[in-house]
Amino acid sequence: MTQRTAVLFNPQVAMRPGDYRDLYEALPRVRRRLEDASEAIGADLVGAFHSADADLVNQGPLIRPMSVALGIALYESLPARLREGAAYTAGLSLGQITAAAAAGALEFADAVRTVRTMAAIEEEVFAGRDYGSTFCYCVDLQAVHAKIGELTGQGFEVAPCAVTGDDQMVVSGEGRALTAVNELAAETGGVGVRIPHGPPGHSPMLADAERRFAAEWKQADLVRAPGVPLICNMGAHPLTTAQEVREALITQYTRTVYWAEGIERLLELGTTRFVVVGPGHFIAKSFTFIGRAKGADVIRFDQAPSFLREMAEHR
Repeated sequence: MTQRTAVLFNPQVAMRPGDYRDLYEALPRVRRRLEDASEAIGADLVGAFHSADADLVNQGPLIRPMSVALGIALYESLPARLREGAAYTAGLSLGQITAAAAAGALEFADAVRTVRTMAAIEEEVFAGRDYGSTFCYCVDLQAVHAKIGELTGQGFEVAPCAVTGDDQMVVSGEGRALTAVNELAAETGGVGVRIPHGPPGHSPMLADAERRFAAEWKQADLVRAPGVPLICNMGAHPLTTAQEVREALITQYTRTVYWAEGIERLLELGTTRFVVVGPGHFIAKSFTFIGRAKGADVIRFDQAPSFLREMAEHR
């Protein structure tokens, strides 16, 4: 039986000073792509990557281009047998943009400029406002949805951001609402953790940002049909045309991401191996929380020792 591979890309990561230095030292492509991204947006991403200031590193207009640069660099460093044999690509949130670049729908520099534009708009829209997201796990999803409905009825801005497993979801909203969601998680035996940095992702609260991005996205006309089908992280269907990719990258601003559904769809399409490309470990861990995906063949590339070991094995 022919093995069908999907390459998956992590969402934006929160980086601590020193994170991923092993990749920077071990893989020349990482250094090169950080330099390329710096040139594309006119900012010193190499300096930010090496900064000891965590707040600087995690500024949206810097961390997002860095995340794309690291993701693409690792993808390009994969053994050719894994990279060229991919039947699908997919990514969670920002990872969907990285996946679009890997699939050939966006040039690398255009992907970097795209996420830079997104981050700059969101910072303007939410400057000084206590909005963000919280990650809940080991929770009853129905109970979390019910809490969201209750808080909405009380006048709070809060909404589902992403469903990432059978008992995992990310919730977006204003700070007081997120505190209430975290309290519910704790009361019911789960955990809720506020995600540092970033706006209330994939929610109606980003409607103004979506409208601005649709108007200001200079690279929109440069989107091409992907060379490899890109699985939409909202509807779990393959995106195969330039227009479909373009619309998905815009509308994911205000729509819930159904990541677990996307993984299940890939399994239905006959995917037998998942290559997870860092930085970050969120997607690799998500397989342990998606019932139908437990035990799947997952190869993880996000740290230098494991990366070099897997490269040697699959060369």
